[in-house]
Amino acid sequence: MSRPMSIERVNEYGQNAVRIAVEGGVVLLEAADLDAVIEHLGVLRAAMRPEVPTEPLRTHQYVIEIDPCWHTEKHPLHDGAVLFLRHSGLGWAGFALPAENLAKLHHALTRHLEDSRATHGMLS
Repeated sequence: MSRPMSIERVNEYGQNAVRIAVEGGVVLLEAADLDAVIEHLGVLRAAMRPEVPTEPLRTHQYVIEIDPCWHTEKHPLHDGAVLFLRHSGLGWAGFALPAENLAKLHHALTRHLEDSRATHGMLS
C-alpha cells in the first residue's frame, strides 16, 4: 500500500519549518519538533529488521559532514570513552567505545594521519 508523501522546508509566518503531508494530512514542524521526530525515528529504526548494515555499503551515497564538531569524555560506567559527533542535520550522536575499540580506532586513525602526512610531505 503506497501513501503519497511530501516533505519540504517552508517559511511559515517568518519561522523556518518542515511541512510533512501524508494522504491529505499536513503537519508543520519547527526545529525543536523536528529534532524530536528525528531522534524518535532513530530509536524506532534501531528496533526494526533488517538492521542497519554493520559496514558502509559501497553502493550507497552517504551524506558526509565535513570537519564535524566532536567531543569525548570518559564513560561513566565502563572502561573506555564516549565519542560524540555532530551532524548539522541529524544532531549529536554518542557512541560508547570500550577500551579495546578505542585502541583499534586510534590505530586506524593514526594510519590515515600518517598517509595524509606522507601524501602532503608533512613531517611528524
